[in-house]
Amino acid sequence: MVKKNNRLRIMYIVIFFLFIFWVLSVVDKIVRAKFIEDSTTIVNGFYAEKKNDIDLIVIGSSHSFCTIDPIVLYEKYGIAAYDFGSSSQPMNISALYLKEALKWQQPKVVALEVNMIVGGSIHEKNEAAFRWGYTDIPLSIDKLACMYQSLGTVDEEYFSYVFPIFWYHSRWKELSKVDYTYFWEDQTNHTKGYLQTQSVTETAVSLGDYSIDGVAWIEEDSIAYLDEMIEICRKHGVELLLFKSPREDWHAYETEAIRELANERNLQFLDYNELYHNGEIILDTTADFRDGQHLNDFGSAKVTVHFGSYIDELYDLPDRREDTTQNSWDQACLYKQHKGWQDYMGAANAHDCLELLQNDNNYIIMVTENASKGSNQPEQWIYKDGKVIFHKVWEDDGRVYMNIEESTVVLQRKGAGYHVQIDATEYYQMGKRWNIIVYDKVTQEVTALTFEQ
Repeated sequence: MVKKNNRLRIMYIVIFFLFIFWVLSVVDKIVRAKFIEDSTTIVNGFYAEKKNDIDLIVIGSSHSFCTIDPIVLYEKYGIAAYDFGSSSQPMNISALYLKEALKWQQPKVVALEVNMIVGGSIHEKNEAAFRWGYTDIPLSIDKLACMYQSLGTVDEEYFSYVFPIFWYHSRWKELSKVDYTYFWEDQTNHTKGYLQTQSVTETAVSLGDYSIDGVAWIEEDSIAYLDEMIEICRKHGVELLLFKSPREDWHAYETEAIRELANERNLQFLDYNELYHNGEIILDTTADFRDGQHLNDFGSAKVTVHFGSYIDELYDLPDRREDTTQNSWDQACLYKQHKGWQDYMGAANAHDCLELLQNDNNYIIMVTENASKGSNQPEQWIYKDGKVIFHKVWEDDGRVYMNIEESTVVLQRKGAGYHVQIDATEYYQMGKRWNIIVYDKVTQEVTALTFEQ
């Protein structure tokens, strides 16, 4: 009986600590910072990918995911790629990301952006870079070791990286809806880790001092982590490629320092500063950069097309566009097509708008006619998959609830007011005869348009 009671006590203690751990995990997910369009969406999007579905992984600092656009690679060459990096990423964290990537994927090529090798130091305590790099990577022996490499000690700061809740506990007063919902939503990254932006630098980027004299400084530890990455890739049968994105304040002597490292290790190296200087790639320094360090979508597309051609010639990667079933890159291309301005948004009238949408099953259309032929009774329709799934002539006040896709839709008449709410957000716009609300099933976004006819 005593042994049985002891076993029960142990079981209850274990259950208690498991419960505490679960509560802390949930609270941690809520209060930790969300680096949207940076490491949070990049890292969680990577883990959302189908296992062993990626052929090219791009690793490095923000220069990596602001330079190589996986969607352009797929559209032009059928290459299934993902940008798996974090801002200001030092080399030891790059090695951690490589280890994480190879736990989930079997890529044929890993491309490392080398900006942080020259002049970078893993011993520089960059708080922002560490939070970006570590917060969303799952806890593991590799992560614990990497954090020790960065911090050099196990103390209160170290444990704030192990358990981010201890660092972000004071965020309670600034929490928003996304903090409560993000980790329970679909984590798919539709840009495959790439940071989309069409922002343009205010002043022209200076790339003209590439040939000035100087000496490149490379920390021995950075070289050691490069060698570690080479060995990891060799063991997994992965080709490691080095590349440098174009930016200000990068010079030929730095290119040569990296090339010497690459040649000694029998690695391929591609430097877009050198290619620009030699006229092998044309970039508009007034339009292709968002700042002196990073490309925007226009410049990235140019570099990515060249990069894809280089990859296509050098490595035997499959053309995933030939897959018999739709893959996540097909979905990402469709998502890209649906983002931003669409033809129906510029329609001159309600009839033309509906004409442009009626044969596209990616949209759900909710139409309200405020008055018909002098009547004060509005009509509402909902179109889905080319069919009318709801129609009502409002003679009296009332309300209708419907579930469409994963959203709750409320249609209502109240006196002279008419309402269309989707997930408790009002989209009906007063004042004109026709109100058309378009729900895009691909982007899961809503557009509301009004027309006078």
